[in-house]
Amino acid sequence: MENQSGTAAFTMKCDDETFERVDAVLNEIDSISYKKPLYTGNLNLLHRPLRNGKWAVTCEEWSEEIYPLYANGPGYVIASDIAKFIVSQHRNRSLRMEDVSMVIWVEQFHSSVPVQYSHSWKICNTVA
Repeated sequence: MENQSGTAAFTMKCDDETFERVDAVLNEIDSISYKKPLYTGNLNLLHRPLRNGKWAVTCEEWSEEIYPLYANGPGYVIASDIAKFIVSQHRNRSLRMEDVSMVIWVEQFHSSVPVQYSHSWKICNTVA
């Protein structure tokens, strides 16, 4: 899917062991009525950061007790505006845990530009 400037309007993250049905994902995106930069996939609500162990997130990385909405699973889609922000702001930062890093980055983008969050099982069900 292209935007008016001829570049990709969205970026999709999918796990390396998945097979993506691009036509189904594009159909799902087309069915969503969005007016703001879109973030869609299997959205999680009220998940808490782990503070100990292999996947621990420090209070410096995320000080809140609960994460904002974020997508996990085999795949999700973000608007190109969000992807460009992430690249420009986080070029020199390491990626520890992709799902958690993404929620922090999208929340930073959302603090200046409203994001439209859209839960969609179809994004996840189009990967096998």
